[in-house]
Amino acid sequence: MSTVVPLPALVTLIDLCEQAGRAILTVREAGFRVDAKADASPVTAADLAANEILVAGLGACSTLPILSEEGRTVPWRERRAWPRFWLIDPLDGTREFVDGFDDFTVNVALVEEGRPVLGVIHAPASKISWAGSVGEGAWRWQQGERQAIRVAPRWPPRILASRAHLDATTRTWVSAIHGAQLERCGSSVKFCHIAEGKADLYPRFSPTCEWDTAAGQAVLEAAGGAVLAAETLEPLRCQQRNSLLNGHFIACASAAWRDRLAALASGGLE
Repeated sequence: MSTVVPLPALVTLIDLCEQAGRAILTVREAGFRVDAKADASPVTAADLAANEILVAGLGACSTLPILSEEGRTVPWRERRAWPRFWLIDPLDGTREFVDGFDDFTVNVALVEEGRPVLGVIHAPASKISWAGSVGEGAWRWQQGERQAIRVAPRWPPRILASRAHLDATTRTWVSAIHGAQLERCGSSVKFCHIAEGKADLYPRFSPTCEWDTAAGQAVLEAAGGAVLAAETLEPLRCQQRNSLLNGHFIACASAAWRDRLAALASGGLE
């Protein structure tokens, strides 16, 4: 089955994410209340407004099912039968949004047979969008200009870590790489920075869900990078079990670094 999405359709998806982004900024400007979901994660009117726009827009241009962080809970027995579906996070980086930072995003991914094959990420505050179609390429949009992007791996690596989730395991992992540079930022922009050659590694050893990573994985893989499960160093997959939680993973500018990453895991990197 072809995963190619013609550029006009890709532009349509970007426009949809930009609409959701404008709704998020409107809520931010007006002020908002922060509620807690059942898992204690924060949710705001901005999350819900963006979700409404994305679900309506995707429903108008596609017949594929939609799985959203802010949508209904879809039982595993139902979604396991979906060969292709949209996986969305209407507001990735809600904690950053609540805390007044600008690195929050709108994420839309197309998943086929467990693999993210298309991703669109929009950063409302900077008005920058990234998109990628695996096998076709990846691009960055800013002020109406489209630029092709590609990973630019280098070692010692430039490492990205979450602002809100820099745990002891990640600190130890980073400290084991001589000469590594560490920068912290929020949301799926970390995948995009690797995809456009500004960084090299993003290790994640604390919980994430599939909607947090799918769009970023598609953009990064389309740009020549990889997102690898930390335990197996095989590509991270979606839709493999009942839980939507990811295992630990490492997003990287080069899948050829598997030996180095394996050595890191065993404590043997020189």
